[in-house]
Amino acid sequence: MKKVLLVVAMGAFLFSCGKSACDCKTESEELVKEMFSSMGDESKLKELQDKAEDLKKDCEDFKEADYKECK
Repeated sequence: MKKVLLVVAMGAFLFSCGKSACDCKTESEELVKEMFSSMGDESKLKELQDKAEDLKKDCEDFKEADYKECK
């Protein structure tokens, strides 16, 4: 569980190529919500963890300061 939250937290602070910083932030927030609602379902959590890893890769070009402009 801690590993899943760590991945999501890391994804929330990274940003993407082809996506705006705000897109990455929104997707990360939605992913966190979905993970919390899927507690207890290991297969769903694994799927979401894979999505979090993909999002992290897509969003790695942005810095935390880029998020400050998002609402």
